[in-house]
Amino acid sequence: GKEGGVSEEENDVFQILYRLCKLSMKMDMVDSWVTPDEAMNLQSKMLSLELILTMLRQSGPVFHNSPRFISCIRQHLCLSLLKNAVSPSPRVFNASLQVFVTLLVHFKHHLKQEISVFFNTVFLRILDSPNSTFQQKVMVLQLLHKICHDPQTIVDIYVNYDCDLSHTDIFGKVVSQLCRVCGGIQGQHAGGAITPDQDLLIR
Repeated sequence: GKEGGVSEEENDVFQILYRLCKLSMKMDMVDSWVTPDEAMNLQSKMLSLELILTMLRQSGPVFHNSPRFISCIRQHLCLSLLKNAVSPSPRVFNASLQVFVTLLVHFKHHLKQEISVFFNTVFLRILDSPNSTFQQKVMVLQLLHKICHDPQTIVDIYVNYDCDLSHTDIFGKVVSQLCRVCGGIQGQHAGGAITPDQDLLIR
């Protein structure tokens, strides 16, 4: 049956997505002295992010174009990803990146502003910051490598941001930042979190 023009199945999926987004925003700790509750929160967060990723990867046209689902993604999932992008847990950070890639593939036309925020305040900042860890930088580079494997996504990013005067460039900034990485991060950030050997591996 339908309630307010929405089928019971659609409503169930929406409720599941909403609750998983909320669950994925629980605090996480990676300290060696974590309490059982903190460890459980981390496990719950990881499970919720993995389930969200599965939902997004298996979603179809109804999901991709539903105003209700898109609103949930904007208001709750994107907020969760921004919070988890600064997580001290590499597992949580990596899971968040995988969810973002899926959003970029399936929902980029609905999340123009949100995608800009992720690139400019998370990914490019991590590559540029002397305080980012080696693992964080490698994960972001792997993310960009995956994105660059899809020519259409690259074209869409260039057209929708670099060619749009109302938006900040993304493609140009990514290219510039990758050139800086190739030139060596260690030399740019003396005393940073990256060792010379790690700098060479990143290049």
